[in-house]
Amino acid sequence: MSETVLTVDAILFDMDGTLVDSTAGVEGAWHEFSKTYPGIDVHNILSSAHGIRTVDNLKNYCGIQDPELLEKEALRFEQAIISSASDNGGSGIVLLRGVAEALKQIESRRFLPKPLWCICTSATRDYATAALTVTKVPFPDVLVAAEDVEKGKPHPDPYLLGAQKLGVDPKNCQSLSMNLLFRY
Repeated sequence: MSETVLTVDAILFDMDGTLVDSTAGVEGAWHEFSKTYPGIDVHNILSSAHGIRTVDNLKNYCGIQDPELLEKEALRFEQAIISSASDNGGSGIVLLRGVAEALKQIESRRFLPKPLWCICTSATRDYATAALTVTKVPFPDVLVAAEDVEKGKPHPDPYLLGAQKLGVDPKNCQSLSMNLLFRY
């Protein structure tokens, strides 16, 4: 198989679905929340809410509008995912196949002249930090979390902020999200 070499100033990764898989933990958290918010349709949420900030999902699906309650419930939701990972021997959040090897190549600075990398996630900083710790993903040069941007994904704001914090032109970045490549 031939090898392809990309020359970029930085790589901007999404976290969930690209580096880690928290599907089992998220599913458990929504089932837990269905006890507090009995009108929610967990099946519908699971098929449409991936990649959207927790606060936005809680507004949309649970009807929470009060900012203080929203913050409290977002923390409780993300803690339920982390607890699921801990309770199930780490199976609530797992490292995706091939990620460890790819990150070793980036960390070793083997293929890039200036291998900066960033994680741009819809998760909060606390949750992202816990997920990276559980899966033993090394911490990136920059972490852009839900609370860092006004508009989360699918808007480009997290990726644009990641490039800015890395000090690089977004046009010279490679974005990896849900196994898809995007150039800005």
